[in-house]
Amino acid sequence: MNIIEIILPLALVCTLGFICAKRAWLSKNDIDSISKLTFKLLIPAFLFQKMATAELAGNININYFIGFYLPLLITYGIAFLINFKFHNGYKSQSASAGVFALGASYSNTVIVGIPVLMAVLGEQSLSLVFLIITFHSALLFTLTSILALNNQREPANSSPHALWHKLAQQTLFNPLVASISLGLLVNLLPMSLPNVLNNTLILLGSPAIALALFLLGCSLTFYRIRQQKYFIACATLIKLVLLPTLVYITSKHLLLLSHEVVTTLVIISACPTGVNAYLIAKIQNIHRETVAGSIVASTLSCIVTLPCWLWFLSN
Repeated sequence: MNIIEIILPLALVCTLGFICAKRAWLSKNDIDSISKLTFKLLIPAFLFQKMATAELAGNININYFIGFYLPLLITYGIAFLINFKFHNGYKSQSASAGVFALGASYSNTVIVGIPVLMAVLGEQSLSLVFLIITFHSALLFTLTSILALNNQREPANSSPHALWHKLAQQTLFNPLVASISLGLLVNLLPMSLPNVLNNTLILLGSPAIALALFLLGCSLTFYRIRQQKYFIACATLIKLVLLPTLVYITSKHLLLLSHEVVTTLVIISACPTGVNAYLIAKIQNIHRETVAGSIVASTLSCIVTLPCWLWFLSN
């Protein structure tokens, strides 16, 4: 398996977006319009269709979830504390720390993880992948949204109802979380999507990932990433090294899971930061440059780290 053949097209699409924005072939208004279409319609359609039609594994083992989600939450907490304690611009701000933690823990399973696992373990690994990542986005996005509530200073007499309303707006009404949740609900119902609707969603979702990567490249022209280089490097190291290490220790040595399951969990966790993390940073208007830089840096770096993990797991 050639990891470069999987990663390089992602980097090229991102580079194309950077060039188009840098050369002003697309105006800021053009980019904003494409962004609205992509993140409010195309990506939700893509996520809903994938989740609604996923073949979830029949034998659900709670240890599979523990092996992945326990290290994931620990890693999220470590990244949160690093930003909360040491970031000069966002020190002691839970909202920014949450967004940074998201960028250091959210995996690009769809674009990178699934092709790699199919090449290594075959299509039989996909049922376990979809089972594990069912709550991936919903968990991390909801957790980040809860922390981001502190970013909006409320009057002293704000009611709990107002806070819960804002949380609902950022989670239940978030296009990403809503599409995943509804897709899971449809998947669990004793029915399937009509062919016409399914094919329509496939058609809508087919350009979603490419456009998200393109817009990520465009965004890099508007942010001063060099000012965040240390935190970008930190997030990349946490994402590609610390998280998969904790997943390996938990699944292999604490839970004693099978080699195939361990490989699946480690590869999912060793994927670069997912593009949708940038959308959350954009919605919260915090750490956009850091998350965008982390996505690019981790995507390029995983050309080296993913083969290392595959070699390690094969021995």
